[in-house]
Amino acid sequence: MRDMKDIIIKTVMIPLPDYVTINETATVYDVFHVLEKNKSDGRHAHRDVIVVDANGKFKGNVTMLDIFKSLEPNYKRLFENYEGKTLTKDYVINAMRDFNLWLEPMKNICERGANIKVSEIMHVPSDIEYLQENDSLEKALHEYVMGAHQPLIVKNGDTVTGVLRFGDLFEVIRERMLACPLPK
Repeated sequence: MRDMKDIIIKTVMIPLPDYVTINETATVYDVFHVLEKNKSDGRHAHRDVIVVDANGKFKGNVTMLDIFKSLEPNYKRLFENYEGKTLTKDYVINAMRDFNLWLEPMKNICERGANIKVSEIMHVPSDIEYLQENDSLEKALHEYVMGAHQPLIVKNGDTVTGVLRFGDLFEVIRERMLACPLPK
């Protein structure tokens, strides 16, 4: 059985052409439509999208969390003074009430989603957030455990070639664990 450091990301990642993409001029509402259209593939059921420009070049990604934060504008106020500190349980419990989160009717949220461009909410990875195709799964696992933005974007040199999702990495670990013979 191979060690994690011997398995390369390229063997587990989803190639960019197989991933759900959306143009940077699309809206959050459009994201839901493209995800609905592409949800039939059980192995690659996507909950986030890759944002591309008119030429199909990678620009960033939009996750479920990015969408939720954009649909409830008071999250901006909530995180204004956050500065990466640990949130206490009391703060989290009181935040919904104190910041009037999720009180608007669904109709307002739908209208908001139709007006928010994905380019406004997408995550643009910094240079250190990319992994290379030939990096090990060990490195990817470490990135996720240390809090990397999901999913991890994979490159070959300077070109984005794929996506490594946390769930796909988990599946590799699960399969390896189940294949281990336990001592009796």
